[in-house]
Amino acid sequence: MKKHILLVVLLLAATLASAVAQSRPGTRKPAPKSTGKPAPGGRTIVKPPPVYAPIRTERDTDTEEKPLSMVVNKVKIKKPVLVYYEEPAPGKSVQQLIMAEENLGLLKTLDLEKLMARREVFVDGLGNLALPGSDVNKYRLLGTSAVAEDTRRPVGDGRSFYSRLKMPSSSFLYVVRESAEEYRHFVKAPQKKGSLLDFQSNGLPGVDSVRAVYTLRKMDSAERGAGSGETIR
Repeated sequence: MKKHILLVVLLLAATLASAVAQSRPGTRKPAPKSTGKPAPGGRTIVKPPPVYAPIRTERDTDTEEKPLSMVVNKVKIKKPVLVYYEEPAPGKSVQQLIMAEENLGLLKTLDLEKLMARREVFVDGLGNLALPGSDVNKYRLLGTSAVAEDTRRPVGDGRSFYSRLKMPSSSFLYVVRESAEEYRHFVKAPQKKGSLLDFQSNGLPGVDSVRAVYTLRKMDSAERGAGSGETIR
């Protein structure tokens, strides 16, 4: 009888010790996450979480803006003149404009920005450009100053003057749309001796682009690159 009671006591002590060990912190192992796929023998396989590679994006070069090719149009102006425009005081901006002589009256009523907005008024081109499709070593697009008369006549606004262009009536002028940035900083020089650049001044604040006029010049071997030559149609 005593042996039976002793055996029961030992079994109770062993059960109590096992329960105490499992209840201690750090001794209980976390249950593995199940993948839902039983392995052979009825056990489940625990897989590590997936690792994703960083997403890389490349710039689509096809969508980048590309510089537009130069577009040159021909225009015929009846009795074209080169206008040496001066802004009324207290302004000091100057500009060289191209228009028909019959339109000189516009200078008496319109300011420079409104003049530039008129389709019959152009600006004298500043560039030395190649005509698309031509021999760049023989033909150039240059401003009209080289074909302007030396005589300057008053426009009638008390400030500006004009010179007639020495061109056959059948001749064309060439128009190129350009940024206004190269044209907005011209101011009159002291004692009215030409013009100069003043980058603090902006004579065309509301103008983004201009229609610049050029003449087509044929250059000989001695004149190529010198900005002179025979004017052709």
